[in-house]
Amino acid sequence: MRITNQLFFNNTQSNYQSSMKGLHNTNQQLSSGLKIQYSFEDTGIYVDAMRLDYEASTLAQVKQTSAKAQSFANNTDKAFNQFSSSLDQFKIKLTQAANDGAMSDTSREAIANELEAIRTHLASVANTSINGTFLFSGSATDVKPIGANGSYKGNGESLNALVGSQVQLAYNIDGQSLFLGSSGDYNKKVSANMPMFNLTKLHPGVMQGNEGEISVPTYLKTTDTIRDMVGDTDADTANDPNAVFYVSGVNSHGTSFNTKIEMTSNASVEDFLERIGHAYGNTSTSKVVDVSLNDHGQVEVTDLRKGSNQLEFHIFGAVDRSAAAGTAGNADATDLDALFANQNVDIVEFMRSDFSANATLPTVASREDFTRPGTFKMGVPLTLGDGSHANAATNLDALFPANVDHVLVGATPLSVAGNTVQDLLSAIETEAALPAGSARIENGQILVEDTTSAFSLTLTTRDVANVNVAGFKTFDAANFERRGFELDGNQLSGNISQIVNETGNYAVSNTKLSEASNTGTVDGTTFALEFVDIQGNVRKAEINLASPQSTFSVDMDNDGVMDDTYVIFNGKGEDTAADDVTYRQLMDIVGMVTSNVFPMTPDDAGYNTAITNSRNRVDVNLDHQGHIQIVDKTSSVSQMRLTMHDANANDFSTPSTLNFMSNNAIVVDEPSLDIFKDLDAMIEAVRNGTYRADGTNGDRNPGIQNSLERLDHIMDHFTRQHTKIGALSNALRDSKDRATLLEVNVKSVKSEIIDADYGETMMKFQQYVLSYQAMLSSISKINQLSLVNYM
Repeated sequence: MRITNQLFFNNTQSNYQSSMKGLHNTNQQLSSGLKIQYSFEDTGIYVDAMRLDYEASTLAQVKQTSAKAQSFANNTDKAFNQFSSSLDQFKIKLTQAANDGAMSDTSREAIANELEAIRTHLASVANTSINGTFLFSGSATDVKPIGANGSYKGNGESLNALVGSQVQLAYNIDGQSLFLGSSGDYNKKVSANMPMFNLTKLHPGVMQGNEGEISVPTYLKTTDTIRDMVGDTDADTANDPNAVFYVSGVNSHGTSFNTKIEMTSNASVEDFLERIGHAYGNTSTSKVVDVSLNDHGQVEVTDLRKGSNQLEFHIFGAVDRSAAAGTAGNADATDLDALFANQNVDIVEFMRSDFSANATLPTVASREDFTRPGTFKMGVPLTLGDGSHANAATNLDALFPANVDHVLVGATPLSVAGNTVQDLLSAIETEAALPAGSARIENGQILVEDTTSAFSLTLTTRDVANVNVAGFKTFDAANFERRGFELDGNQLSGNISQIVNETGNYAVSNTKLSEASNTGTVDGTTFALEFVDIQGNVRKAEINLASPQSTFSVDMDNDGVMDDTYVIFNGKGEDTAADDVTYRQLMDIVGMVTSNVFPMTPDDAGYNTAITNSRNRVDVNLDHQGHIQIVDKTSSVSQMRLTMHDANANDFSTPSTLNFMSNNAIVVDEPSLDIFKDLDAMIEAVRNGTYRADGTNGDRNPGIQNSLERLDHIMDHFTRQHTKIGALSNALRDSKDRATLLEVNVKSVKSEIIDADYGETMMKFQQYVLSYQAMLSSISKINQLSLVNYM
């Protein structure tokens, strides 16, 4: 083969480039420490390296996120330590205050102030912020969670840290679950608030005929009899009438009931409690509620279904003192207003409130007080619109509705205008031919003294046309649901939670009334409203729920005749059938009547315009526990008043479909919590010296003793939440540690794939250098050859 210069040049150039490339590559590997510099050099290595690099970056981000989240959780944990310490101090002080009779008013006030300071500190801890981020506001971390009145301003959302592909961990405790949460393993427990005494021991002169025997106030016990509970007019136990007890309630599944329990006078209180249990569904083999008597003789009902907030309880008794032995007489009635108007029927009180009530009775009669022979009560205590008791100087027109023109005292009319209660007392004395001073008023109750025990008189309220009209209120203890919403400044609030029966959740705006109805439907229901709007107009209204069309009507001039009727439209401008009406629609109606804004046209456009305009004046909503709340936006001290109830509330034969406000049993404990509201009630109990629930003056505070049970629940709730944030913190720590370990492993694998082996690469470099030098030497020698060398 002939070797030409061209062939020699090509081979030389190829060897040179190959050697230089090898030298360059190995030199680059030595300087960078990487096997490849560009993706085209080895796509397999490049793809693996990029994947591992992404994983390493993700793990680094997870580690950083977990560390920040863990820091947040650790700060939350520290806040819980302060919660725990403060609640321990609160309990110590509350227990100290529970020592009935062991301290002076000054000492009790001092403890109340200390409790107030602890409560303030708890609110401060609840408002803890780190670097401008509030710990307990849910996801609204820029919102201060607890307001000055203890209300929660944040939301119930969790803050989540991304700790892996589609893997998130929460790292906060939202204030809604902490301060307004619920404990699914707690039972609702309610109690009557009137102390019940053994009347035989309290009035031995009347009930035992022992005139000289000393009265001994002794709380009622389960071994006592119904006679001991309701009393009697004499010492003869053989002529006692039966007592009838009217029990209204809602069981743990949201079903309401009205039940009458007739008891003989010699039956035991234990039997009476068992009958109440039967009304809720207890049988000989199973119990759904526990009914007991506490140390103050008050009936307590505990729902045995854990986690339910639906239990309600109300009871009053009636005894016809003129009934034959062993019979109930007029004490057994269906029309409650007729029952209350009967002068021979005494009402047995189990619970009282200071809630306002509307007049429902046109006539009241005198009833002799069996504990004080010769002393007669005229009707029920007279109260003003704010619930305070009338006195002798009270003007009559401040006591009676505006349509009452005069009062018939027996057969003699007494004008309401320009006269006072003292004038009424004088008219009673004149009509009954009693000496001056025989009639008086104590705590709103008109009392008449007649030693002959022959006094008998009725009072009847009439309008200007001399027609009987409702002017007197019913017995507070017996008035279950015809009660006025509570007024606080510019806000009216109902006290009955609206709860969805199927789920047990609190109702929201789009919940249908039928879903929370005590009877499963609202078709055919009429709600009666008596109200004062924000401008001071006194009016009445009716909400008529029917199918296919529901309406509401308003008595604009308060003459008892509905003047204007409006169709209730839904959001689509369609008529609304009864069982499709929502709470939002109900609240819109309440907003319209209380704001004095009504549709100007009968179509849906006029209806929606009225709703929009009313919302500028009045805000109506459901709170976190399903209570209806009405806020007057035009004034800080509102003229608004509202009573809203089933129009057939006086008919005991059927339970009401829905209750919004009632004189129900007080709550001792329940699954749901409102921490700062509960603490405020405890402080109030200490400040007022309320050791146990005592509704004698209408107070519905559960008292210090019951507050201790509620406080234990609160502390247990905080402990559980504390444990939860501890578990979350540990999970975040583990996530951070795992990410750190995985990051090291991924980097190690990546290093094995892409990092150059320095020893191996150096050897290759040396080989390329030697090869390059050998090539240069060979080329040099070949270039020096000529034909002379072959001669």
